[in-house]
Amino acid sequence: MMQTLLESKIMQAALEYLKEDDARTLKEHLELVAIPAPSNHEELRAKDMLRRFKELGLEDVHMDEVWNVLGTVKGTLGSPVVMLAGHLDTVFPASVDLTPKIIDGIVHAPGITDDTRALAELLTIVRAIKETGITPIGDLVFCANVGEEGLGDLRGVKHIFGKKNNIDAFISIDNPKIGAVVNKGIGSYRYRFNFTARGGHSFSDFGQPSAIHALGIAIAKIAQFKVPQFPKTTYNVGVVDGGTSVNTIAAKASFLLDIRSDSQEELKRFSSLSIKAAQEAVEEENRLRPHEDKAQVIVEQIGDRPSGKQPDDCLIVNIAAAAITAMGLKTEVRPSSSTDANVPISLGIPAITVGCGGRSGGSHTEQEWFDPQDAYKGPQKNLLMVMAMVGVDGVHEPMMPKFKR
Repeated sequence: MMQTLLESKIMQAALEYLKEDDARTLKEHLELVAIPAPSNHEELRAKDMLRRFKELGLEDVHMDEVWNVLGTVKGTLGSPVVMLAGHLDTVFPASVDLTPKIIDGIVHAPGITDDTRALAELLTIVRAIKETGITPIGDLVFCANVGEEGLGDLRGVKHIFGKKNNIDAFISIDNPKIGAVVNKGIGSYRYRFNFTARGGHSFSDFGQPSAIHALGIAIAKIAQFKVPQFPKTTYNVGVVDGGTSVNTIAAKASFLLDIRSDSQEELKRFSSLSIKAAQEAVEEENRLRPHEDKAQVIVEQIGDRPSGKQPDDCLIVNIAAAAITAMGLKTEVRPSSSTDANVPISLGIPAITVGCGGRSGGSHTEQEWFDPQDAYKGPQKNLLMVMAMVGVDGVHEPMMPKFKR
């Protein structure tokens, strides 16, 4: 079936268009990467994508309450509904220089691939559909969503799937390997542990409980945790903050804890163990320094990414793999990761994360780079994949069924 679609006159025209459109796609890519879009502050890039979606003639173009930008190519039947997404945010603060620099054909810029490349691919795919006259059977929804990175906590897709919708399948372009398919989501719970005490002078008030001492005991306890290999579970204290000076008993201290697992049960279990360790740490500090003013801890959950699994041979993976193979590429079903697809996967909705075109490296560092050679093969593969899912009028029936809610 995939070969029939691939060899059709209309699809061949669209694939050729994507190749010819490669230079414009790179131009837009460079324009987009220069727009700051830290997680939870994606407004400038969202407004730019809103403008571009409107100029391309998508239907029902709008920005929702959390700054997700959406637009639709309507199908003849309107079913199934497939969403193709790329996230707007990057890990970099607005203070970082995002100006792209091209050296020996390689583009250097923070966020150039993760996930700005996906946004550029959305735009060229829309153009290919519009300019070649492909008529889908189902609806194809294009989404530039917010909040994928870090403390963005998947808020964009959580908002989309947290209310009534008719989405039958979800695909996120968010992997540097062109043939990648990710069909499992690693869940994570993230916490801020806030320790407080009265504090005081390190000499004259010696004996007062210290927020930093209590924090240190808690981290030492957490560092001794034994985790299962299956389901894979990890933990990490990534940020520590607090204190006033070298000669001040700390009145405030905090740390950020990240717990990840393929299993929701393990996430809950290690969360409970971590909170218990912090409470025990405060009790130990108060016993070591008996005083009427006690150290305390307040635990704040700042992140909740659901986990989920789909079989490696489920329909949406098979469709993606067939499209990748048909384009002469190698399919790589990748290990679990944490992406926007986590949310629909956790709800049982078919969802995957797939790769973009080009080559890249240095993700999440200011040395991130992108090699645009033959990058058009990414949008070619992704167009073939989504058109197989929604179907093409007069050419190919939809391969993706309606999701039974």
